[in-house]
Amino acid sequence: MSIDVPAEFEPFIESLVARRRFLSNSEVIAESLRLLQAREALAEEVQKGFEQIDEGRSVDGPAAFAKLRNRLQERVES
Repeated sequence: MSIDVPAEFEPFIESLVARRRFLSNSEVIAESLRLLQAREALAEEVQKGFEQIDEGRSVDGPAAFAKLRNRLQERVES
């Protein structure tokens, strides 16, 4: 696969390789894609959360933490 990188990004990529942050331009691009993939996955999870809130499937913060504390206490006691 061949990728055209906009000229404005070339100095940045080259500086990362020159500083040994990455061994090659390809590694910079691969890491960029991993970060983009992670960001997209997070955006999907956030969207699911909003949908759950819209459907009324949510718990307020203090109630959630109380439930977690109870579960932890049960584990400690057993």
